[in-house]
Amino acid sequence: MGRAAIRNIILLAFISLAGIIATQIFWVKKAIDLKEQQFNHRAYVALKSVADRLIQDSKFKVQLDGINKKASNYYTLDFSSPVNVTMLENYLIIESKNQNLNADFEYGIFECTTDSFYYGRYVSIKNTGKVERLHVKAKPSENYYVGVLFPKKRTYLQDDLKLLIFFSIVLLVVIGFFTYTILVILKQKKLSEIKTDFVNNMTHEFKTPISTIALSSDVLMRDDIIKNPERLKHYATIISEENKRLKSQVESVLQVSQIDSHKIALNVTDIDMHALIENIAKNMEPRVSELHGKIILQLNAKKVIVSGDEVHLTNILYNLLDNAIKYCDKIPEIQIITLNKHKGIEISVKDNGKGIETSSQNMIFEKFFRVPSGNLHDVKGFGLGLFYVKNMIKLHRGKIALHSIPKVGTTFTIWFHTKEK
Repeated sequence: MGRAAIRNIILLAFISLAGIIATQIFWVKKAIDLKEQQFNHRAYVALKSVADRLIQDSKFKVQLDGINKKASNYYTLDFSSPVNVTMLENYLIIESKNQNLNADFEYGIFECTTDSFYYGRYVSIKNTGKVERLHVKAKPSENYYVGVLFPKKRTYLQDDLKLLIFFSIVLLVVIGFFTYTILVILKQKKLSEIKTDFVNNMTHEFKTPISTIALSSDVLMRDDIIKNPERLKHYATIISEENKRLKSQVESVLQVSQIDSHKIALNVTDIDMHALIENIAKNMEPRVSELHGKIILQLNAKKVIVSGDEVHLTNILYNLLDNAIKYCDKIPEIQIITLNKHKGIEISVKDNGKGIETSSQNMIFEKFFRVPSGNLHDVKGFGLGLFYVKNMIKLHRGKIALHSIPKVGTTFTIWFHTKEK
């Protein structure tokens, strides 16, 4: 199955998950809305029944002017004649139970003209013995209203939907685990692809010098070569150079292995960074000159002494210069600029090469990562150089930053703390 097909399947899976979550949220909301409508209907019916029973009681001759819903959990009954408080409370409890409205409530009696509070109680339906007098004042005038509040309406609705909410949470947890599993599988697949690419590339990188050494060795075994010192020296030099190349490649893999196992011990000494840069530039100059390019040094820093491991600091700068050369598709022009900044030395390695696409920049320091080029072996290397660079800089308590523009060039800026002379 190709990568495009896998991506499409994963995309469809995530769309399906999103659809399930959206559907579940929709139905939970609909269920809550339905329960609230049922509650409101039951509350209205219960209050209407209370009013009807009070009106039918001829002894008190109650006159009701209307039932009003003032808020989602608050209702009023407007009366123009006195109401017996005891009967009002009894009817409220009875009709609430008749309507299966098992929610605690508070009721109060207020004057219509001044909204002043006359009498009120808190009533627990589940425990009708639990009542609490809220306030008592003088008897109201003829025009007054009764307010009925359901303070725990939201809790009542949630309790009613406990099972639905529980299963919704379980579903979300299952979806969460499924999503996590998919992400882990994708990560493992990506790591597997990277490692496969690394092995294939390592095979290619090792095969070239080994083949060259084998051919040169075969030539050296010929009798006519022994009689020709110049050709003998030429092929011996080829073997020596290819052997150095193999050694360098093996060391780069071993260095990364040491980083992963945290076994690198720095041999810290005081290093003159300008002297180090000049020496590396001198060694790289022949390689750049072969491409008709140049290395430009702008060493402006005044404080240049860094406490660090000379071998690793050399490897850091060598890797950055090596990348500047490898990833240049024109005559290379490499600038190395230094300046003092933030109590340290800032070293910028700037090239005029291919640049790095924005999509690859956040992965450039990942182990085994190489910028896609369309050809697996178009650019030599294992994808370990910048991983090593970043970790060595971190081990030296330094910093590294990348600025790259495709088809224009790349600048790596590194910073190390400097010592006072």
